[in-house]
Amino acid sequence: MLRYTLLAALILSGGCKKKPIDEPVVSAPVVEKVKEVPPPVVEMTKNFSRVFFEFDAANLTSDGKSALDANAEIMAQYSDIRLEIQGHADERGTTEYNIALGQKRADAVVRYLLQRGVSSSRVKSVSYGEERPLDGRATETAWEQNRRAEFVVSWSGDAPVRGTSN
Repeated sequence: MLRYTLLAALILSGGCKKKPIDEPVVSAPVVEKVKEVPPPVVEMTKNFSRVFFEFDAANLTSDGKSALDANAEIMAQYSDIRLEIQGHADERGTTEYNIALGQKRADAVVRYLLQRGVSSSRVKSVSYGEERPLDGRATETAWEQNRRAEFVVSWSGDAPVRGTSN
């Protein structure tokens, strides 16, 4: 009898334990601290203005150089700033020619910034040629607006802070 009692106690005490259900472990959401954009960087993004070019040219004007000088100084203070320089052309000329001209304009801006001490890893260039006009009319005034370089400013690799193309 003692044997049956021990056997029954053994079965009831642990021999038939149910396996616990594996429940997913839910952890508290990770809250990433958003890096605040310093006020001078916000001011710099306001300072970025389009750089305009003469017909069939990729040379920077004195106005364009002045704007770029001010921004290069701020970029020297804040190493987290990144730029995309977008080159544009007016509608005259072939699509291929205007893509190449837009690239030359964007590259002229990049070269100027590099001469001012901005690292090449912080700037990139792209050309949109005639595909993104500011003014779609076929007038000299419109064409002057469309011969330009624009800027997309990013802070710390995140989404754009602001740019002239927005």
